[in-house]
Amino acid sequence: MEHSQSVHEVLDEILEVLWTRLEEGGEESVPRDRILIGAEPAGDDALSLLQEKGLIRITDGSVQLTDAGFEAARQTIRRHRLSERMFLDIFTVAEEEMEDAACRFEHMLIKPGLEEKICELLGHPRVCPHGRPVPVGECCHRAETLVDKAVAPLNNLRQGERGTIAYVHTGDSERLKKLMAMGILPGEQITLQRRYPSFVFDVGHSSYAVDEGMARAIFVRREGAAKGQASSEQEG
Repeated sequence: MEHSQSVHEVLDEILEVLWTRLEEGGEESVPRDRILIGAEPAGDDALSLLQEKGLIRITDGSVQLTDAGFEAARQTIRRHRLSERMFLDIFTVAEEEMEDAACRFEHMLIKPGLEEKICELLGHPRVCPHGRPVPVGECCHRAETLVDKAVAPLNNLRQGERGTIAYVHTGDSERLKKLMAMGILPGEQITLQRRYPSFVFDVGHSSYAVDEGMARAIFVRREGAAKGQASSEQEG
């Protein structure tokens, strides 16, 4: 990283290294001189601080995550990979610049609620831009639990039915940006006004029309029964 790192950032990077070594090679213990921050081995002060916090164990020159450290590393990796996903999918930052941008931003995701909002906005992504898994969060579990009960894609709603946008799920960054420009954001109220020949819906004080592919990407937490009179042609 090019910018000056805080102590907290250095500690997070050590946890990320340990997680990645475990993820890629199954190494539960890593020699301390192979834990690199940039091109340099992690400093003794940082390792000692992590040990004092109960996040790592240092034995015979090797470092291992404790149970608490494993969870802290999981959260750190989740924030980092969500940040990468956001910069690529929403801001279309070039891949060579994405890593540094994600490193800078991930530490802001510690703020309660922000991490979940970004995860929901991105549609609970399963992998980062490098193909590595994004550890699931509570919001992902809730989405999986609710999807069969109360959450449905917009194209499954009845005419006149309303609800709250739960998340957007699309692998197309251009489509995601178009939906965001319409105000399609988690937590916004949405009402499906018409299903045919295109899907027409209200968000806020604006109305939009999209095709079925776009409607399928918008997941809505249903709030009530359909209203209005829908003809069989409109419902078809």
